[in-house]
Order: sequence, then structure tokens, then C-alpha cells
Amino acid sequence: MPKNKRGLPNNFKVRYTSNYIEELSNEKILSRVMDIETNKIKPDAEQPRKLFNKESLKELASSIKEKGVLEPILVYKNNGQYTIISGERRWKASILAGKKTVPVIELKPSDKREIREIQIIENLQREDITPIERAKVINEYLSPFAEGKKIKTLLINYRMKRNTPKKFAHTVSALCKMTGKSPITFVRWLSLLELPEDLQKKVDNPNSPITSRHIEHLLKLEDFQTMRKVAQLIEKEKLSSEETKNITTGIKKKAKRNPLHIVFKRIESLSKKKLDRWDKKEKIKVKKDLIQLKKIIEELLEKLEG
Repeated sequence: MPKNKRGLPNNFKVRYTSNYIEELSNEKILSRVMDIETNKIKPDAEQPRKLFNKESLKELASSIKEKGVLEPILVYKNNGQYTIISGERRWKASILAGKKTVPVIELKPSDKREIREIQIIENLQREDITPIERAKVINEYLSPFAEGKKIKTLLINYRMKRNTPKKFAHTVSALCKMTGKSPITFVRWLSLLELPEDLQKKVDNPNSPITSRHIEHLLKLEDFQTMRKVAQLIEKEKLSSEETKNITTGIKKKAKRNPLHIVFKRIESLSKKKLDRWDKKEKIKVKKDLIQLKKIIEELLEKLEG
């Protein structure tokens, strides 16, 4: 795929500087700013960012009442109505402040992908975007280039200079340069999406002591119920990420000493191999493990029925 002078793929449509959003609304293009009635503007239903802190909106509304909207909202026209590309928070706060119009800059993106690229830049620059929303932004953008493979695995392969789909590699390269983040940072962000929904809400709750560092350790546990119990402990005891690490390490060590855990792991490992590649000793070992597992299950069933 041809690249431009910055070493980025030409199919990445927007410019690549970290202050792109600011450039769109600086003095050089003030002639493109126009005031549009707030009721003629609608949010983008596909915008990954969904949560807006009420107190933060009130603060911004107070600022807008006093100083106005300092940064124009970016929109595009669709069927006679303006749809927000970036600046939904400013639009909401303007309505809250009682403003009838807001300053906007109308862009003419060639397709939805270009809109998403602008939104990625804008979202990742905002300090108040939630961790889960940020992860969804990255996941949504990279998904079309993953060719059905797991994005986290591809990011690790890209970082290790292993073979990855060309379009995926070019897009990650552009994304890293655009955001100043590394592939491993994206891996950490995407790990949050592996959590059950109730734990994702805890991560996004600004009043919860659970941080992304805590989550890194929680994800090393093997089941959601154990994760939930440790998460409750973090909230109750206000545990640090290091204390959480010690707890999860202890849980994993204890699980490894459990004979049932050992059996499961051995069977799981062998089941990933094709049967015709098993040697005779392996088949005998698996058979013994399955018999042991059967005995444990039968004993448990007896206790439950007793």
C-alpha cells in the first residue's frame, strides 16, 4: 500500500497531527464557522461515546453562559440536517445553557470511515472519555481490518513483528503515530472489553476505586465470579493495584494446587492437539485423567443428592 511522506498509509484519510481538532477550528478557517440552531443538529447515533457526566456538563454550561462556545462543533450535512462529528458534549451543554444557536464548522467527509477517524482523534484527546468507551473506539475502528481474527492477538503479533494482515498493520501504524500510543497500550485498553458488563460499569464509574491497573490483575483470574469477589474487596478495602496483584497471585497459586485444576489443565492442553498426533502414553494419561474426573463428578453428584 503506498505511503505518504509521513510514512503513513494513504488510505488513512484525515491528517495525522495530534492537534488536528484544534487545527480545524483555528483562525485560518474561521471563515468556515457559522451559527446553526441547536434544534437543527443531532448527535451521531454510532458515536462510541455515550456517557456524559452531569456535573461536568453543568460546569461547561456555566462556562458557555459566561464565555460562549470557544471551540466550534464539527458537523456534516445529511438529508437536510446537521449530524455531529465531534463536539456532542459542547452541543448538550449549550442547550443546557439556553443557547439557541452554536458555532459549527461543516465538513464534507467522503465516507463513514473518515468520520470515525476524526472521532477517534477527538475522543482520545478528551480527558473525560471513560476507559470502556475508549476501548470501544479502538475496537470499532480496528475490527474491519482484523479479517475475523482477534484484535488483541494481532496487536501483539504486530508489536513482535510477526505476520499480520497488511491493512491491519498499516492502520495500527497510523493509529500509533496519530495518538502517540503503543500497540501494547491498545492491548491493555481492549482487555477491558473482556470483563462482564457489571464490572465494565464499575471501571467507568468515576466514584469507584477500581482502575485499569486493578483490572489487569483481575483479568488473570479464570472466572467472572472470582473477579467479582475481588472487585468487591477492592471497593470495600480501597486496595491498591499492588495489593490486588498479591491477592490474585495467591488465588492462582491456590488453584494450581487443586488436583481438579491440574486435571482440567492437562486435558485442555491435550485436547488442542489433533488425536492422530497423540502418542500411546498421552492417550493412556488422558484416559486416567478422565476416569479421575468422572470419579470426582460422581462424588459431587452423590453429595448433592444426599
